[in-house]
Amino acid sequence: MRDIKTVRELEKAWNELREEILARPVFPDNSAKAKEERKKNCGNNVLEFARTYFPDYVPSEFAKFHREWEKIRAIEKEPVLLMAFRGSGKSTYFTLLDPIHEIAYGRRNFMIFSSYNEEKSGRFTGRILAELMYNQRLKNDFGVFIPPGKRPALDNFTVNVPGSGGKTVGVLAVSMGQDPRGFVHGPSRPDYVRLDDIQSRQRAKSRKFVKASIDWIMQDLIPALAENYSAVIVATPLNTQCVASTLEKGTDELKPVKTYKFPSEVRGKPAWEAAFPASRLTRLKRTIGNLAYGQEFLLVPIALDERIFKEESIKRYAPEEITGVHFHYIFSWTDPSVKHEEKHCYKATVCGGITHEGIIYILAARIRKESVQRMVDGMYKIYNDWKPQYMFFEDNGGQALLGEVLNAKAEWEGYPIPHRAETNTIHKDTRIEGTLSAPIENGVIRFLKGEADQKELIDQLLQFPDGEYKDGPDALEGVVRKLLEYARKRKAGLPQSRRPWESVRLLEGY
Repeated sequence: MRDIKTVRELEKAWNELREEILARPVFPDNSAKAKEERKKNCGNNVLEFARTYFPDYVPSEFAKFHREWEKIRAIEKEPVLLMAFRGSGKSTYFTLLDPIHEIAYGRRNFMIFSSYNEEKSGRFTGRILAELMYNQRLKNDFGVFIPPGKRPALDNFTVNVPGSGGKTVGVLAVSMGQDPRGFVHGPSRPDYVRLDDIQSRQRAKSRKFVKASIDWIMQDLIPALAENYSAVIVATPLNTQCVASTLEKGTDELKPVKTYKFPSEVRGKPAWEAAFPASRLTRLKRTIGNLAYGQEFLLVPIALDERIFKEESIKRYAPEEITGVHFHYIFSWTDPSVKHEEKHCYKATVCGGITHEGIIYILAARIRKESVQRMVDGMYKIYNDWKPQYMFFEDNGGQALLGEVLNAKAEWEGYPIPHRAETNTIHKDTRIEGTLSAPIENGVIRFLKGEADQKELIDQLLQFPDGEYKDGPDALEGVVRKLLEYARKRKAGLPQSRRPWESVRLLEGY
């Protein structure tokens, strides 16, 4: 069967897929007795159901772990996380064969399938619909699921359960994050949920995406389900902090989800000898490398410990800690993100002050997706709150536009802010790592506890360099660089202190 990844691909390939399904040979014995015997044999066995009605999905003998899936699918009243190696058949089993089995035997009322976006979610339900409409073996033994001549939507349709006296099953595709509280099929709340493709590699690196995904599963989805629900989350651990890894380990606020793991090797031997013998696994490891093989086939998530900025290095302060503190310099730096290719980026302003001992306190931050005018309003607010001597901004490609807005704002307010344009010639990643890695690791830079914009700034730092956004760290780099530059000029190299050794230690590595 073709590898279809999105509902759009499914729409384009629909007619070809239909012909593939119709090309399957029907049963040689279609007597009433034979039909009943087949249905009875498959009643509590999805693997036998697959072998009987979907022979092209069973090219080789089943593995031992496939039989374990028969028990996992029956778990109710709690979510289950299932991790299995690439090519093991986990998606085919849990998002195609098992749901069609439950529909055919009329055991569920309302099914929901979900992925991290709508396109991928619709692929699951669309494949189910195609089988129910065109699988001649199913129709031969069970009857008609979709009335002839009807073409339901691929992502939202109702199935008739043959021989049930009018029972129907609702099937719906939703993207993760979509509010499920109003989802009902007649009087029924969802009682069958399958989550697959819950994260992309890029999104799995985003702390914000991971948190939002887990919150949606645990706070929105699970409470909206019927009492005897079945919920299986099919996933591969992409890194040590991704959605799958976090669900498996749990957090301070979340108990670990019941997890089942099925790697390609068990005690050094192939877990599915018929499809993935040792020779094939060896070739795969040699081709894709040990790191990727470990993650995709042994289910060992890639560690994020090699990140430049780590959670344990982030130092925070309470507002009362800077009461009476004298700052030699207070500056701000703004990354305006006004170029066309940056229209979806954050606009970032970071304000910091450096003390006599060389400690840098981040006094204020504004890290938001907003208009240039609102960004300038935020710059004025920071100026009124902290009176920075200079408010630097990056002018790479956007000086003219920002200058006009600043001039108009000065006329409106009746006074200008002390802004200065700066051009950066060194690559952003190089600047951020070179300027910030040592002072953050040494505890020189302190962030305000509990402040939302500074939390966004820290999140972007912890995701650097692989995270989707770097605007906050870019602005932080600019203000820290300027504070250190002016402090060095003022103190001829090092800030003076009653404990000179401390000053040397604080600026070590600059």
